[in-house]
Amino acid sequence: MKDALHLAWQGFKQKSKLTTLMIVNLVIGITLLLTMSTIIDQSGRSAMSHKLNELNHISLNYMDSEFDRRHALRTPPMTYRDAQALSMAFEKKEVSLANLSFNYTTSFILDLNDNSARPLNATGSAVDEHFFAIMDAPFLFGNPWPKNMNDSAIIVLEKKANDHLFAGQNSVGKFVVINNQQLEVVGVIDLSHHTFRFQNNSFSNRENDLAFIPLNYAMANNLPRVGYMPCMTKEEPLRTEFRQSNMTGLKSAECGFLHTWAQVSTDNAQQQVDELTLWLRNYTQQQMSQGRFPHNEPYYVQSLKLLHDTIYSFMDWERVYLNFAYLLFAITLVNTVGILLAKNQHRAKLVSLYRALGANRMYIIKLQVIELLIGATIAITLGLVGAQLGLYVMYLLAMYSMDYVGVAEQVQRLYNMDIWFAFKAALSIYATILIAGLFPIITASRIAPASQLRG
Repeated sequence: MKDALHLAWQGFKQKSKLTTLMIVNLVIGITLLLTMSTIIDQSGRSAMSHKLNELNHISLNYMDSEFDRRHALRTPPMTYRDAQALSMAFEKKEVSLANLSFNYTTSFILDLNDNSARPLNATGSAVDEHFFAIMDAPFLFGNPWPKNMNDSAIIVLEKKANDHLFAGQNSVGKFVVINNQQLEVVGVIDLSHHTFRFQNNSFSNRENDLAFIPLNYAMANNLPRVGYMPCMTKEEPLRTEFRQSNMTGLKSAECGFLHTWAQVSTDNAQQQVDELTLWLRNYTQQQMSQGRFPHNEPYYVQSLKLLHDTIYSFMDWERVYLNFAYLLFAITLVNTVGILLAKNQHRAKLVSLYRALGANRMYIIKLQVIELLIGATIAITLGLVGAQLGLYVMYLLAMYSMDYVGVAEQVQRLYNMDIWFAFKAALSIYATILIAGLFPIITASRIAPASQLRG
């Protein structure tokens, strides 16, 4: 084997210009292929992949008849009174669900009493006690609050906020300040694996929530409503007021601000979805007598998988580039075959000499395969390095397109190559290059010694 490796290495170094051309040719194809396939792979992942068919976003289309949703991600959040009706039905077991949770997006300044850290402009969510179980929130410190603390001045911090305010230490039992009020930290969660903020149905990849506050406390203390909050009724002119100050009016207004997630059990998921759908249909029909829900589709039950697939379908340009990358890689393979044939033509006499000295065809094929694998190893290694550079460039372009308002760490997760993905991709490329190289390798092994050594 040692002799075979030595002879293969000597053969690899022969015709160095052709060898360099082959390597450069493969590196270009591999770099583009790995860059685009990584972006597609990362964008298609979800921290909630195990619950895609269990979680459903619930929406009631209360808007006036001339308004309708723009696409699947723009179904209106629920109004307060509709959310209350659904919540009561859940508590009375009128709908059989594994869990039901409500939330709305808010913003505030996170500060400390002793001014030991710079205040943090934070976007967070006002949530109920079921929310953390629904999103399988990984708690680093503390625990979710119980139901009897939904009105309490407490808060759960995300790891990034905890790192900023408390240097990453266990902050449970300590206090932060929001709107001149102290809130006790009861937990710290790590959302670093959440590429998209799914909870408010925005699926934003720019940033994630930095804190979570009890929903009842947030409404009682009028924490502002930010994000998608349509009225699309006669109350539309009051939307700014409902966002910032008039919580009392918002509770009775036809303005949606509560995102609703229903979790069904894995055992009888379809039965529970059907039961929920039946309740929504009966409820909207009953409300139609009051002049509400004028649309043909008055309610939407959309699984997280459907919403996730909708996000994925928006990636048209990425898929075009990926298809282009596959085409370019195929061209590089054709070029590689041509280069190998050219190298074999130049060393036909050497191969004939090996055959004349007693080497059989399998030994010639063995030498050629080892030589090809040496070239493939170098090309794949350089291609992985090139892909990392390509992903960094794509990350910079993504930040530029966001006017640099996105959180760098959040955006960068979409442009990081997973080690396991890189390993699988490298094996696939190895196999592809080897298969493509079989034709010139077998052709070289068939050279008749007499045709090259006579005279």
